[in-house]
Amino acid sequence: MKIYAQWALVTPTDLLPGVMVSVEADRIVGVESKGPEGADYRVDLLTPGYANCHSHAFHRGLRGQTGQAGDFWAWREAMYAFADTLNPERYFEFATLVFREMLLAGFTSVGEFHYLHHDRHGIAYADSNAMGIALIEAAKLAGIRLGLIDVCYLHGGLDRDGYRPLEGAQRRFGDQDPDGYLERIDRLVDSETVHVLRGVHSLRAVSIDELELVVRGAPADPWHLHLMEQPQEVVDLVAYYGQRPLQLLEERGVLDHNANLVHLNQLDDDEMALLVRTEAVTCACPTTEEDLADGLSPGARLLKAGARVTLGSDQHTRIDPFLEASRLDAHERLRTLKRSSVSTAALWSVLAGHNSIGFSDVGRLEVGALADMVAIDLQELGVAGVDPFEAVRFATRSAVSMVWVAGKVVATDIDEERRSLGVELAAIVARWQKE
Repeated sequence: MKIYAQWALVTPTDLLPGVMVSVEADRIVGVESKGPEGADYRVDLLTPGYANCHSHAFHRGLRGQTGQAGDFWAWREAMYAFADTLNPERYFEFATLVFREMLLAGFTSVGEFHYLHHDRHGIAYADSNAMGIALIEAAKLAGIRLGLIDVCYLHGGLDRDGYRPLEGAQRRFGDQDPDGYLERIDRLVDSETVHVLRGVHSLRAVSIDELELVVRGAPADPWHLHLMEQPQEVVDLVAYYGQRPLQLLEERGVLDHNANLVHLNQLDDDEMALLVRTEAVTCACPTTEEDLADGLSPGARLLKAGARVTLGSDQHTRIDPFLEASRLDAHERLRTLKRSSVSTAALWSVLAGHNSIGFSDVGRLEVGALADMVAIDLQELGVAGVDPFEAVRFATRSAVSMVWVAGKVVATDIDEERRSLGVELAAIVARWQKE
């Protein structure tokens, strides 16, 4: 297969005109400056596929269903109620559509932060990984790469007196203890398009001692953790441990290049420097921070400081890689009251965070890389007349015209499929509301 691009984003800093990309099987075998003769496809702008590094697929069912009042904690109760309605069959059906929505937006891999493990009474299914397997099969059917971040969740919360037991809907999240969690996930198997990773829900749901047991067993792999999303979370952790959470992680020796910390909205300047020094990754989720009123994302500040940053659509208020990237920049502009806070190359780079979810050969257009690619229509109204390199700031998912994963076309007639997918998603949500 040969794809001719008027413009090709070979790396986050290198946009080249007139490029032919050749693909054999699932790999790129040629990237040449030449004309379009012999091309199987001709596109305006070709980029590597984008990485959605933090997702809760079932949250997509909450879009527009929880009202606009209240705070994060009130929203969480609505989320628990929705989680209580799911089983493996429903999860497979729904997640397949959500993963297709991601592909149509240009995400070719997703890090699914999965903690919905057992039935609504907290009892394991006959296969204790049934819900995780539902996600794996959904990703395979949809055609997207999956980093299944299987999450340890042991406690129902934390205050100055200690950890509270799981209750209500939380019971289906729990694995009793770290050994039970590790025994369960060890039965999950990687494949060419699925990589199983360890995760810890939060330091509200897992103690620091338990976190160490979880993450030290896989020293070569990325691991993921919700951290410092809400002010109250930090208050509670300091009251119990006597330290802010990042200092606690550093003291225990787990804050390093494999740590992927989601949100971090409550960072101070010293903690930013600590993240740079340890090379830990921050996964920013700007549209979620906005919807849940969590506060401004620190992602752009961290980028400017030299830290590693990725992006996720988290609760899926929107599923749009360009929106997440541009909102990341917007949050910093609103904080500083200055424009151009983040370079365009940095915005392209945060969309290529596949390493953080277990895929090291994705995210660049070079010989030997896996052929995950996105074509952008530069005649689409949002980017018409825009410098192709600046498209990341102005495009929306509507500009995506084709998507390839592992050298296979997984999305072509995107406008038509978006309409069809919308009908299916709306029908599922309406059906569940009646039950």
